[in-house]
Amino acid sequence: MIEVSTATRRIAGAYERFRNTLEPEVEDILRRSAIVRTLERRLKQNRSASLVATALIQELMRANYIAPMPVKTVIPVARDVERARFILDRLEPSYHEWFLSLVAVSVDGHLHPHDRREVVTRLMYQDTFQRVEWLPGLVQENEQATQLFAACYRVLFAADDSEITYTYFVSQFPAWVKEKSSEEELIHLAVHLQAFYATARTLVEHPGRHRLLRLLKPAGVPYRILHDLLDKGKSSMWESETALEATAHEAIVEREKGIQTRMRKRTWHSILFLFCTKTILTGLLEYPYELFVLRHVHWGALGINIVFHPLLLFLAATFATLPGASNREKIVEQLRRIVTGEGELPTIVLAPPRHYGPITWSGFAVLYTVLFLVIFWALFSLLDFLEFSLVAMFLFIVFLGLGVFLACRVRRAIDDIRIETEREGFFATLFNFIGLPVLEFGRFLAQNIRQVNVVLFFMDRVLEAPFKLAIDVIEDWFSFVKDRKEEIG
Repeated sequence: MIEVSTATRRIAGAYERFRNTLEPEVEDILRRSAIVRTLERRLKQNRSASLVATALIQELMRANYIAPMPVKTVIPVARDVERARFILDRLEPSYHEWFLSLVAVSVDGHLHPHDRREVVTRLMYQDTFQRVEWLPGLVQENEQATQLFAACYRVLFAADDSEITYTYFVSQFPAWVKEKSSEEELIHLAVHLQAFYATARTLVEHPGRHRLLRLLKPAGVPYRILHDLLDKGKSSMWESETALEATAHEAIVEREKGIQTRMRKRTWHSILFLFCTKTILTGLLEYPYELFVLRHVHWGALGINIVFHPLLLFLAATFATLPGASNREKIVEQLRRIVTGEGELPTIVLAPPRHYGPITWSGFAVLYTVLFLVIFWALFSLLDFLEFSLVAMFLFIVFLGLGVFLACRVRRAIDDIRIETEREGFFATLFNFIGLPVLEFGRFLAQNIRQVNVVLFFMDRVLEAPFKLAIDVIEDWFSFVKDRKEEIG
């Protein structure tokens, strides 16, 4: 097994946990982000591909992204490292980060094998292709098959653009996954990679992708449970429909527990992100502004600004409820039909968003703008009444938007198990109507937070390289001491 010392694992793990509080993403994306950052540093070193691969795996183990790995895992990772170096030397620098994101997906596949993902994705694709009804205006006919497959992958496994692109990349350049590829094949890959980039972006950034994801999400629930059943590997569950239904019920309950655990983890992760980021900005902006410009520190506003947003996120996530027993029964019934082929599955109508006439659209745009202005005017008026300074108001509004968006994203995990249409009461509908401008504002901030996150930039671009170098030195020292002890013994 590849080994790392307990001491360096604790130090590096603590660093990575703190770093990840500043980037509220799901675990898979954080792990691949760590692979990309490590490759950016390690590929510049004049070391063999095998040593780079070993160091990469050790870094991920210290950061608690992966469990201890056997030494043989180095072989496929080293192969990816060697090919990545070969191609990067022939690729324009502006494409390096994008290509490394694909390499990270490939490396992650060696460390976290997903053997059944493609099988279940293809099964859902084949089934849904038979029962979808495409309405004009959503996807062109010649793009429907590709977009449907990509949507199934996203629905089942929350695949991001890098994973979708990598799947397409492997289909176009099979030389990448061969155990042995000739230099001519890799040169061909490097030469055509930039043209592939344009095609891939058209694929993954299709304007109808979000609509497809929303419409197909309920249909993917039984296939997700089927994937869980295949992971269980119990042959007895296929002996009868009764055994299948009983095992399916168990799998659904386990997935519900997993969703609750994941929601709690994401909630605390998002709370730490809000608390740490807000505390840092309060110390850098709000407190100095009130102390040196206003000559008076409003401690009440300062405390509200630090505590309110994490508390709001905690309450929103805490009161999220899972679907009931009728939802489970529908999942089991659809799963039975998928496995046995008996009975028809519901037709899925893939329709474009509703189009409004110019007069109606203009009226709604004006109404939405007025609602946006009224909501934010009311918020600023309330904060002014509470004697918030201008900087405190600005930070409160910014983090209110982020908090609402992160809360909605945490609660969205419930959709992984929801097959019934969610029914909203009067107050929920009213809250959604009033909170929509704040949610829209929060989504905009979340999509651009990485570009303005100075602390995260400092950690990734300035602090990480010397920190990881120090960890390597400490690890080498521990290995040296261990070897000397064994020689003496």
